Amino acid sequence: MRIRVTFVSAGSVPESLIALVPQPARIDREEAAYGRRVTVFAHHEEPRLLAEALRAVAGKVAVGVVTEPLAAAPARLLLMDVDSTLTTTEAVDLLAEHAGVGERVAEITERAMRGELDFAESLAERVGTLRGLPTEVFAEVGPRMTLSPGAMELIATAKAAGALVGVTSGGFVQLVQPLAERLGLDFYNANLLETEVVDGVEVLTGKVVGTVVDREQKGRDLLRFAHERGIEPRWTVAVGDGANDLGMFDAAGLSVAYCAKPVTAAAADVAIGFPRLDAVAAFAFPSF
Repeated sequence: MRIRVTFVSAGSVPESLIALVPQPARIDREEAAYGRRVTVFAHHEEPRLLAEALRAVAGKVAVGVVTEPLAAAPARLLLMDVDSTLTTTEAVDLLAEHAGVGERVAEITERAMRGELDFAESLAERVGTLRGLPTEVFAEVGPRMTLSPGAMELIATAKAAGALVGVTSGGFVQLVQPLAERLGLDFYNANLLETEVVDGVEVLTGKVVGTVVDREQKGRDLLRFAHERGIEPRWTVAVGDGANDLGMFDAAGLSVAYCAKPVTAAAADVAIGFPRLDAVAAFAFPSF
């Protein structure tokens, strides 16, 4: 089976690690804004076993053993999480700060992302604390959603490769939609916060309207976005950091954990542990 083994690091990639790939046909090396990339083209009949062996000794080096079709061609669709992936922030935590319940909500968010709490239940609890918050808060919180280092570069690389780019978020439409439009993304999905008018002021009711974007929905989002554009799932790449992203990891052709919680990193095909989102490009959109 033809494979592409990619090593990415913010520092050096040890030659001793590269040498563990048996019978390489070609080795490419590249300096990039995110650090160093080494790509080894080879054949191997047990790529999953090779990936496990390499990751066990790779340390801080991100390793991906990519099989066909992505071993020899760039991805056609990139789907990312938003909070703590595309951005460095958690939208619900920013909103909670305005409601005066920041610490309480941040603790619930952290436990949910580690997979310790049911996401839908934790979302309902967190959103409930926002009841009565004026919707004008979105104009204040939106600019505080800071992009991760390398986010713009990753999107540009994906677009240059002809790929579609989208996001699926456990956050909120009122914040994700403007961000997606500003970045020129092809699609998005997020939770819609319900509002009502009280004494002439539009405020949050503390509830979410419609289907919750949980682990399962993120998987459905990837398959739906791909189907709508005529792309087979094996040509897709999913990127996320929390347990809520595991559904789209299962659906994608290649899954990438980014500065992720341990349960998420362990489940992904690739785990990037340093804060440069454009390092995803080395695995999804390599130079051939």
